Amino acid sequence: MEHKAFLGYSKNPADVSQEILHASNVINKSRFAEAQTWEATPATGRLIIETVLRAIDDSTICLFDVTTLSENVLFEVGYAFSQQKHLMLSVHKTPKAQHDWRSFDIFSTIGCIFYETGSELASKFMTGMAAASEKTLWDDVSQALDGHSRNSLFYVPTYHTSEAERNLRRMVGKERDLGTKVTIADPAEQGSAPLAWYVNAVYSSAATLLQMSAERHDRNRLHNARTAFIAGLARGLNRPLLIVVDEEYRGPVDYKDILYTYHNKKKLSEKFKEWLSKAFDTWNRENSQAVRLEAPKVEIATELRELKFGDYVAENESDTLDEYFVETAEYEAVLRESSVVFVGRKGMGKSANMIRASQVLGDDRRNLVCLIRPTNYDLDGLVGVLQSIGSGGNQSFLVDSFWRFLLYSEIALNAVATAERLPAGISAGTPIAHLRDYLTQIDISDEFSVRLEKVIDGALAELKEAPGSTIQKQRERITQVLHGNIVGNLRRLLGEALRDRHRVALLVDNLDSAWTRSGQLGSQAVLLVGLLGAVSRIAEDFQKENNRLQSVNVTISVFLRSDIYDEVIREAREPDKINTKRIDWTQPDLLKRVMDERYLSARPAGTSPDELWQRFFCTEVDGMPTLDHIFATILPRPRDLVYFCKAAVQNAANARHSVVDESDIHEAEKTYSAFAVDALLVEYGSTIEHLEDVIYEFTGSEDTMSRSTVLELISDGLNGGDGRAAEECLEDLLKISFLGIEVRDGEIWYPERADQLRKAKILARKTSRREKREERYQIHPAYRSFLVVERSA
Repeated sequence: MEHKAFLGYSKNPADVSQEILHASNVINKSRFAEAQTWEATPATGRLIIETVLRAIDDSTICLFDVTTLSENVLFEVGYAFSQQKHLMLSVHKTPKAQHDWRSFDIFSTIGCIFYETGSELASKFMTGMAAASEKTLWDDVSQALDGHSRNSLFYVPTYHTSEAERNLRRMVGKERDLGTKVTIADPAEQGSAPLAWYVNAVYSSAATLLQMSAERHDRNRLHNARTAFIAGLARGLNRPLLIVVDEEYRGPVDYKDILYTYHNKKKLSEKFKEWLSKAFDTWNRENSQAVRLEAPKVEIATELRELKFGDYVAENESDTLDEYFVETAEYEAVLRESSVVFVGRKGMGKSANMIRASQVLGDDRRNLVCLIRPTNYDLDGLVGVLQSIGSGGNQSFLVDSFWRFLLYSEIALNAVATAERLPAGISAGTPIAHLRDYLTQIDISDEFSVRLEKVIDGALAELKEAPGSTIQKQRERITQVLHGNIVGNLRRLLGEALRDRHRVALLVDNLDSAWTRSGQLGSQAVLLVGLLGAVSRIAEDFQKENNRLQSVNVTISVFLRSDIYDEVIREAREPDKINTKRIDWTQPDLLKRVMDERYLSARPAGTSPDELWQRFFCTEVDGMPTLDHIFATILPRPRDLVYFCKAAVQNAANARHSVVDESDIHEAEKTYSAFAVDALLVEYGSTIEHLEDVIYEFTGSEDTMSRSTVLELISDGLNGGDGRAAEECLEDLLKISFLGIEVRDGEIWYPERADQLRKAKILARKTSRREKREERYQIHPAYRSFLVVERSA
């Protein structure tokens, strides 16, 4: 026999596993390969996973059945992939299994055997292996690897907020603040990344930290399957691995011995510090001895391999962002203006602008820069406090007091921390020393999210003790629990400590991390609109100067997701007074600069930005200039353009092409479309009910449809219900640009703003009347490939 095959699969459902066992028998009888199943692998006295991995090591071909997205099986796939085994994946041909496979887009570009019987599976397996080249999947993907590891951490959080995740994020955040290079595969920020991205993240990091999701959470199967694959990959690459789960997690038997169950914050902190310290010590020791961690050899096949475009998520490239950051008018407003609300959808560059602005402002030592990026803070807890005191003036008073306390204390903590980092430190008797001593006296030392949680707990406890009290009494209790006279004292001490500062800049981001679908959206909006109002009031308060107070130039910039801003602004009494800047990348020349600057950052001075497109990309795709074709396919956002171009270059490098040709572009469309759908579901799945079911109902439809057809598809996704629910969902699909609306014959708009959508709907209604037909809608090109959408006749 030429080959030795290992077959990995889930024992359940039994009918599927029986078909695979039958396939194993057929393969053995054919003498094509010696097939061994995991069930035939003896594990007496040993961990099951160790025995299975040994069997994979001894094989030349691995067939894994991913019908159920079993975590055991995906762990084995990751390991086998890292060991350069020939891989084949199979899915039992049922509607649910095929739907799950398409959703699990980390393997979207990898071929898969769909089968009904064991005989069919065996036949396709042997045919596929007979036609396979000597190159493995690892050989292809490894072309994108950096080629070296760094003393850094790769972290994969869950989709959902939990106590364990909040604490892990804070620990990881502290490591990043201390200078550790951290790469985070945050599904809330980036959706699902392509296979090559995950491989490079594990390969180039010294340690991999993963978190599994409990069964009660939506999309937990997809997250855990992806995470299990990454775990197997890290194991195969000999990277230190820590998998954190909470007590409700019911994981597979095979690798339960390599999981750490979260019980409390203290034990998790101790475990994390001990594990990370050992991981970094191992890395430093091996690299100081010039000994490389054992890993498969990386080849440089073509010049395309040398193209580096950076990460498509700003948080993962903060150390290199300055090399290719594109300055816009909105960015200049953050640097120039006293206060501003910076609005845009995910992927539009909010975080990139915040990071770059903090770097530029921080380079001027006369400035103090305070970054406020709360990690999964408890917005619903704050809503509970609001609901406890009823509506009206008390809510506004609470919200204003809440933000004042948190922002004043944040400035104070940053001021002290900055002074302590100076070579001379803090001298006794100075204004900054008085500020430090006061913070110690009132026991304020925690990070923003922790202080916020303490405020919530304290406020709820106080209000429960005096239900039904007068408005005046409630305000007194609110004031006492939030800050007593702390804010006044902080204002005085900050004036003395910071009066010589040219500018104190507060940059507030990540507020959308806690925005959830619930009946409390109105109260959530009240909290955030309170922040927007507090921005100007706090800045004005610091301008005051008298015999007790020194003036300080304080500016506050808030970075907010546009759909949340549109919800929030409805609650604002005077929205015109909120200084708002919206990010807009609809100009092709401006968006093109995103890739131009990334390309030029690694090229000799004087290189033309057009060289990238003329030298490395084909001239046309389907008769259209290549860049125009890309812009017509993607959502007009920097994140999407970078993702698409990286995918196209990766495809070309894998195929050993000298340039990115049409076939590489079309393959990139498939990868990008899966990414775009996943990012859409992650971004809006928590605020639009049944979004995933509705989106999938558009599978196989035409790209342009009448209103009645669209409402019918939406209704199917909502499992019937009244027409009002379908109408509301249609409105949501327009707001998030999944659907565009025909405003004139053949002219489609995908409005990014509420006012633009209102205009589009009016134009569409008039066109419908004029043409005597229904209004028409179109699925955005970004989502068509994944949903197998057909072009209308």
